[in-house]
Amino acid sequence: MDSLILLKNFVEQDDNVIITYIAKLLSFIINIVFDIVYTLTIENSLGIAIILFTLLVRFALIPLNYKQQKSMYIMQKLQPEMKKIQEKYKNNSKDPEVARKMQMEISKLYQKHNCNPFSGCLPLLIQLPILFALYAIMKNPYVYISKLNDIYTQIAAAIQQTDGYIDVISPIASSMTPPNLDNVFNITILEDLQKYLSKFSPEQWAQIKDALPTLNIQELLAQKTSIETFLGINLIETVGFTFPKVLIAILSAGTTFLSGYIISKSSKSTDPTVKMQQKVMNIIMPIMILFFTVNVPCGVGLYWISGNVVQIFNQVILTKYCEKKFKDMVV
Repeated sequence: MDSLILLKNFVEQDDNVIITYIAKLLSFIINIVFDIVYTLTIENSLGIAIILFTLLVRFALIPLNYKQQKSMYIMQKLQPEMKKIQEKYKNNSKDPEVARKMQMEISKLYQKHNCNPFSGCLPLLIQLPILFALYAIMKNPYVYISKLNDIYTQIAAAIQQTDGYIDVISPIASSMTPPNLDNVFNITILEDLQKYLSKFSPEQWAQIKDALPTLNIQELLAQKTSIETFLGINLIETVGFTFPKVLIAILSAGTTFLSGYIISKSSKSTDPTVKMQQKVMNIIMPIMILFFTVNVPCGVGLYWISGNVVQIFNQVILTKYCEKKFKDMVV
């Protein structure tokens, strides 16, 4: 789990240039999708936009997923030939020169049948930066989602125009500021106040409205909540272990398991080592995803669930297609 913590800390760095750049690029696409959804419905608009964005990403990856599935089937067909090569050099396999010759023969076998054993890594390598960037977007949505930025700007401006706001907001902001960031953010600055407001809980908003009765932001808060909430879950908040948000983590782990199970079932490998590795990964991955998801915004979890559901359908379709296409393949 230490690797997940390090990964989370890497993504959370506010000065992470790479993640920020990708997040700005993705936010351009997400804003287009969000604006279309928002014109149709305000309620659940952010959640629907995330699902549609996920569909766009997954459909764009279909050619790579096909190459991945194709390589897997060809490699399964090539297993008898690969075993012959390994058997040929098994007595001297520790000799570097012999090992090099064996690897060259295996490489020629791959080239002959246009098979790339590393093609399965490419979809994952593309998805990781997207996942990191989406985390950055959901961590500070008011920065990247134009409509939410407008709403938070109006709310922050209204609060700053209300007498006594500093005495009310300061204690709440101070309780939310990590010790190493003490006095870094100033609530008299609009951008800093927005950052705090994006983290406020419903209880804290109620506290502000009670303490500042002249503050009229009910309509803006209702609009903000309608956008950020999807099926009763605030997508900006961290998943955690409270109901119903914990369902996001459970579904993330469950769909990850189902996706891995379908992939392992589609594999025709007879190698006991490969089968054992698949079983172990199909247990470890859902557990890792469960613990990772409880520490991220619910919107990231929704993206992961949506992606897994699409991946499951893709896998079923591609498996049937490849089984039919490579059924009579001659090695």
